Amino acid sequence: MRPGHTLLLLAISSALLTLASPAAALDVGSHHKHHLPPVDPRIVPFCNQTFHPEICINSARLYAAKFPVIDATNVFNMLIEALQDRIRIVTARTKAMSKSQTSEDVLTCIKSCLEYYNDAMDSTKEGVDAFVARDVGTFITRLSSAITMISTCNDGFVDFSIPNPLEEQNDRLMNMAGNCIAVGKLNFKDVY
Repeated sequence: MRPGHTLLLLAISSALLTLASPAAALDVGSHHKHHLPPVDPRIVPFCNQTFHPEICINSARLYAAKFPVIDATNVFNMLIEALQDRIRIVTARTKAMSKSQTSEDVLTCIKSCLEYYNDAMDSTKEGVDAFVARDVGTFITRLSSAITMISTCNDGFVDFSIPNPLEEQNDRLMNMAGNCIAVGKLNFKDVY
């Protein structure tokens, strides 16, 4: 074998050995994993006062770093931001899903759900405005309306007696909105 070929073979085998090393094997695919920020333990007592503490904690943890002070108001802010972001994500996924639907009944339901998601987003924004204005009645009514809109999306599939491809994400949205109400109400101790 020529010396040039030997060097080339040595260089290639060295590169392959590096890829086969245990360190490289452990790192494979790690850039694809989505690493969640750690849970700020200060959010846990607030989330434990909701009906869905695990969803609350997982929602708030994504936004906790934005708030140096963790109190009922800021946990509410984290949760409402998480809810609005999730509604946007679900809306985008549902729009994409509608493009591949062949069933007219499913497509009809999906189109209705897109309208309900838009209404739910409007209701959450109105709920935030009422929260800021300290109008507890409107706050609860508007966020409850968001839950109703999402639930109505599920009802369409039941009415057609067809499987609901949106049920899991809708249930999560409703639970997130319920958590927003529960934590938001902590800011109205004078009323509750």
